Amino acid sequence: MEKPIRILHVFGRLDSGGAESRTMDIYRSIDRTKIQFDFAIHTSDECYFSAEVRSLGGKIYSFPRFRRNNLFSYKKAWSQFFLRYRSRYEIVHGHQTSTGFIYLNEAKKNGIRTRIAHARNSDKDSAVKRLTTRLARFYATELLAVSAPAAKSEFGERLMRSGTVKVIPNAININKYIFNENIRLIKRKEFGLSDELAVVHIGRFHSQKNHHFLLKIFKEVLRKNPNSKLFIVGDGPLKDSIKQTIIELKIEGSVVLTGVRKDVADLLQAMDFLIFPSLFEGLPGVVLEAQAAGLPCIISESITDEVKVTDLVEYASLNESEENWADKVLRKLDKSYRKDTFEEIANKGFDINSVAKWYEEFYLKLKGK
Repeated sequence: MEKPIRILHVFGRLDSGGAESRTMDIYRSIDRTKIQFDFAIHTSDECYFSAEVRSLGGKIYSFPRFRRNNLFSYKKAWSQFFLRYRSRYEIVHGHQTSTGFIYLNEAKKNGIRTRIAHARNSDKDSAVKRLTTRLARFYATELLAVSAPAAKSEFGERLMRSGTVKVIPNAININKYIFNENIRLIKRKEFGLSDELAVVHIGRFHSQKNHHFLLKIFKEVLRKNPNSKLFIVGDGPLKDSIKQTIIELKIEGSVVLTGVRKDVADLLQAMDFLIFPSLFEGLPGVVLEAQAAGLPCIISESITDEVKVTDLVEYASLNESEENWADKVLRKLDKSYRKDTFEEIANKGFDINSVAKWYEEFYLKLKGK
């Protein structure tokens, strides 16, 4: 039997972020007798998905994190890697595009025929990253993006409009999130919830996710509906700052920091509303997951309208006051009900089975080039 082709995916870490989670969904669903995923990550830590990757047959390689003062050692690490493993990989799939201009170039120098740059975000959190991200396209043979805004931001409007960039949406295992009343009752009991309004936000503790504005919105929700609780799922570098804001706003008794959870699909059943005020996104899988669970959502206007696949999503401007956001939450809540959204989401192309099949055919076609 012919060995599966091995795809090297490049990430910062293998934590439970959106890009990593969506790639793992594809990995679980793809035919691993034909295609196997390996991962190059910029840490030596044992990450959220590390054990699962190994259990599925994947290999994990550790690289130093790129910093401005280690350009030459970072390039050398990649050069040595490809010199050693270039016979193992025909395809490198780069999700960390801010350093793609380095590792995709080293892959090119070492004869890796197919080099993919994958746009995941509609912006970057620094001018330097915006510049280096744009450079990745010069060393890639294939350009992918999760949304039109991500394609435009990372590769430029000309390439987006020319069709050079393939826009492939994030996808989820919809069945995993479909609303289940029994799970809702179990989870609400676990969290000590009776008739409280349970608001949720899921995302890494990073400035992009705009947690401080989220907390101000929730304070207004709480003022208007004192029987409310906010559950913040995630972790990251801004955790201490977020804790301090909670204290300053005097809402400690109504906010729960859950940490990173493995049961997000079940947790969403217990919730009543998602607030997602990100400064920028590519195409956030969390909003898809919430819609699959029948959960009403208020999200920022900075997020692509491609993620609005049901009428459960409403947009709000980041220029609006936190009180206006809170009013929208409570108005939408009054009209909300939990419904089966499988067909709506699947018909828009966000079902993991169809997207995994697309990737399978894509990779196999590239191998044949």
